[in-house]
Amino acid sequence: MAASIRNNNNKCTGTLGALLLVATCATAGAATLVRQGDEFNWDAKVVTSDFRTDTLEISGDVRVTQGPMSIQAGAAKAKDVRSQNAQWTFENAVHIVTSEAELQSDTASAAVVGGQLARARAQGSPAQFAQRGSKTDAQVRGRAGVIEYDIAAGIVKLTDNVWFSNGKDEFRGDVVIYNVRDERVQINPGGQGRVHGVIRPERTRTTAPTPTPSPPPPPPQPESGA
Repeated sequence: MAASIRNNNNKCTGTLGALLLVATCATAGAATLVRQGDEFNWDAKVVTSDFRTDTLEISGDVRVTQGPMSIQAGAAKAKDVRSQNAQWTFENAVHIVTSEAELQSDTASAAVVGGQLARARAQGSPAQFAQRGSKTDAQVRGRAGVIEYDIAAGIVKLTDNVWFSNGKDEFRGDVVIYNVRDERVQINPGGQGRVHGVIRPERTRTTAPTPTPSPPPPPPQPESGA
């Protein structure tokens, strides 16, 4: 079973698939991405660098940043550090943050392409994803064994025992591909396996009847013999 859902013009559609994200309806603002030439910074407590092999090992409250993006972890290693296409690996309580999403996992890898942090792959038991900038009760989030995040394109792919939710409704499947910018999600796009969804309808709000105002008291009568 495959499903494809998209919110156009920030409105929720009425199909069964769209109902899975009926509470989302969040405005996906323009992403604040890194700019050409933004520096790639890191800091840690322990550093080992090999200039000949262009490798780096750092540990202890590791933090890597570029523009609005950051990756925190207990330890990290990097290959081709000074090139435009470096490869990083992270372990121990990894936390990846961009202007659009957050990922948390046990381990992760990241690719720098053309000098910019472009892709990340998180693995955990499970790894977790959350979209930023939406209301708490309508936040798109998910859990899976593996989460691949194309930062440049704004695409998140979850595989391996996926749970996905919009803050109210939820479903489980084998593969989820979610575009954080146009709020389009594909569930099991290959058509293999089945998707199990749970839809929780909105409760109808009851309005208390308006009380009928009491009639005004009669005017006082003049006293007899006046």
